[in-house]
Amino acid sequence: MKSLRPPQTPPEPSVIKVLLVDDIPETREQLRKILAFEADIEVVGAASTGREGVDLARELKPDIVLMDINMPDMNGIQATELINREVPTAAVIMMSVQSESDYLRKAMLAGARDFLTKPPQVDELYTTIRKVHESNAEIRRRYEMMDMTPAGPSGPGAHVRVAEGSRAGKVVVVYSPQGGVGVTTIATNVAAALMREGVKVLLVDCNLQFGDVGVFLNLQTNHHVADLTSTVDDLDDEVIDTFLTAHDSGLRVLLAPPRPEIAETIVPENVSRLVKALAEKFDFTVVDTSTSMDDLTIGLLDIADKIILVATPTLPAIKNVRLVLDVLDALEFPPEKAVFVLNRMQSERERGRISAEAIENNLKRQVAIQIPVDDRAMIAAVNRGAPLVAGDRSRSPTRELVELATRLHIDLIGKRKKWRKRSRCGPHGWAACLGTAEYRTRRIAERV
Repeated sequence: MKSLRPPQTPPEPSVIKVLLVDDIPETREQLRKILAFEADIEVVGAASTGREGVDLARELKPDIVLMDINMPDMNGIQATELINREVPTAAVIMMSVQSESDYLRKAMLAGARDFLTKPPQVDELYTTIRKVHESNAEIRRRYEMMDMTPAGPSGPGAHVRVAEGSRAGKVVVVYSPQGGVGVTTIATNVAAALMREGVKVLLVDCNLQFGDVGVFLNLQTNHHVADLTSTVDDLDDEVIDTFLTAHDSGLRVLLAPPRPEIAETIVPENVSRLVKALAEKFDFTVVDTSTSMDDLTIGLLDIADKIILVATPTLPAIKNVRLVLDVLDALEFPPEKAVFVLNRMQSERERGRISAEAIENNLKRQVAIQIPVDDRAMIAAVNRGAPLVAGDRSRSPTRELVELATRLHIDLIGKRKKWRKRSRCGPHGWAACLGTAEYRTRRIAERV
């Protein structure tokens, strides 16, 4: 029996748009001829300087940029950093006649996805372009969902930009009830990954007794949270600029007090008031927290537009996350306000591994992002005093951290979503709010 349906035409394979950036005309022409043999690769433009390459990347929105590392007016490192911030859907492949590890390290720190030694082997060139294009597919997809590509102020992404003198003021609180699960790692890297042209990001260390943001970013200063909580009602731009510390990446940071006893002098309510006031000056304010579930933490969770709830695939961490979810529910936070992240995920081949599916079934909560374990990369980044996302963004766990930041950007600025805030708990603190709902208290006790 013949089918009445018309025969389906197979979808046409997507064409990879490539931009060439090299100051040697012969090299550009040779690359163009080599790539012309591949039906799924199209050279959409060529630039002879780094500055021209950045301008063409903004205009043409290529999928791949083949970038020479040594050029006269602006070198490939500087051009890659700009393209990485302004056109994140474009993945840069760095090229150099030098193959030393120092060149490779500089390229990866700038945000390049791969490195080729000039002149590249033809097969290696084809393979690298396709591999990098595939690894960047998730980022392209997410920006397509936003119907925008962050480019220059006049590009298609301009409609999500915040007008000059006005900021989105979104607060992202990173929290876990379990120590050692990577809260500071995620907070510092998400803050750094949210950075791009025209977007201001602040990172606040609210682990007031034992904050490590300064160590992770290699920052030292005499100014910290306690200095501003005492003057929270008298903040102006000059005071804020004086007390915030600037990281090399452009990220602004407010560190925790240098000694634990100073935390005892800080009024918890003033911390959340301070964060809320500072957030008005930034598009994103990312807050690192301690494991305590006290008035300070609840106040921060209350003003947050998004909560990144972090756990590792261990039984104690899962048990504690279940209790936190009950607390958030009892405080009547919308379920969508919390983003559940599993950090330090092991390979499926590891024996005794708890899968993400098993954790989802146990908590009745979807895992938004799974971040693979890579202690060597994490330790190296901390020792450098640079976020992990400053390296190769096509590899795990950097790729997952960037994806998490991209999701937050889409949810909070792309969709302009607002959360319903809960009413204040009154003079007796958050515990009094929980106590007003007897069935919730009983349910929490049953699950311990």
